[in-house]
Amino acid sequence: MKLKKVVALVAVGAVATNLVACSSSSGGSATTAAAETTAAAAETKAAETTAVAAKDGEAKGIKVGFTNSYNGNSYRQTEEKQMQIVADKLKADGYISEYTVAEANQDTATQIAQIEDFITQGYDIIIVDPASTSSLNNAIMEACDAGIPVITVNDGPVDCEADLLYQMYFENEEMTKALTEYVCEQMGGSGNLIELRGTAGTTTDDQFHQGVLAALEKYPDVKIVSEIYTDWTASKAQTELNSVLPTLSDVKGLVTQGGDAYAAVQAFLSAGYSADTLPVIAGDNRGSFLNWWANEAPEGYKTLSAASNPWIGAMSLYVAVDICNGEKVVNNMSIPFGMVDADTLSQYTGLGDDDVAFTEMSWDDIRAQIETQ
Repeated sequence: MKLKKVVALVAVGAVATNLVACSSSSGGSATTAAAETTAAAAETKAAETTAVAAKDGEAKGIKVGFTNSYNGNSYRQTEEKQMQIVADKLKADGYISEYTVAEANQDTATQIAQIEDFITQGYDIIIVDPASTSSLNNAIMEACDAGIPVITVNDGPVDCEADLLYQMYFENEEMTKALTEYVCEQMGGSGNLIELRGTAGTTTDDQFHQGVLAALEKYPDVKIVSEIYTDWTASKAQTELNSVLPTLSDVKGLVTQGGDAYAAVQAFLSAGYSADTLPVIAGDNRGSFLNWWANEAPEGYKTLSAASNPWIGAMSLYVAVDICNGEKVVNNMSIPFGMVDADTLSQYTGLGDDDVAFTEMSWDDIRAQIETQ
């Protein structure tokens, strides 16, 4: 595996077996036509999914639906672009006959409706980048009850269990824990720290935040003096930092969840921080930050850059083919995040501002390292 450079652009069967009940923290209920699917219909769908397997044991012509909860930042745009590239390849090779992308725009009701539409339209498998870890449970279970496998990617895992539910997720807490520990060490174990968070109320943001808190248990003399929600976007991060920095003194470090590291650099410089006083700013694997670090940062500037791997969506398409082909795939798959340090930084110079360094894996590696965890 190696980190690759990509330009982030906005891109417009398993047989049903015994299912485990869904444990939801949401009290809501989604009643749809899919919820009325009979056992006979589920068996029929399962048989159709199995029939997708063509000669030579290779899955051919499956219909894949992808519902993305959000595509408003460079990470999600990279995820979608790479999924489209891989989908086109798998279509050319005959593994996929149809690939449809639906945007939920951070609205769980919309995403529920999109899942239900994929069910009623007879898609063979549904991929979900979830807006919630609980609110989608009923819709996900409706798909599974209808014999349609569901793969969740990126955000999650969702609070649901079923034999036809496959979850691909990151150890978000571990990523920010590693970044925060590094920053605290470079701060000398004491001083003021700013935490840039994501979208308030989301499970992903909370997971990242818990990693920061876990790291700070080792550094009681490091104090978070400001928590700023940025929605993982540079524009909001810079606006908020421009407002708060004049009220703070002697900030020595900043940690981020992603999408806003270079904006933080600009905000500190605008606030009057010099090369000698610039804090330790954790990176986010975006081209804007990596290029600044390589070409404009003070000589010898020490930091660490990390991000979730936006190639997870593309990876899920390979997993989808294997599931529909009857390959044995574990239900829970932890995906490693990418890390760039001073020794590897030179590999990623020349990226566009919105490019995201990501980890690409071969189909064989996915099967050996991810599907069999």
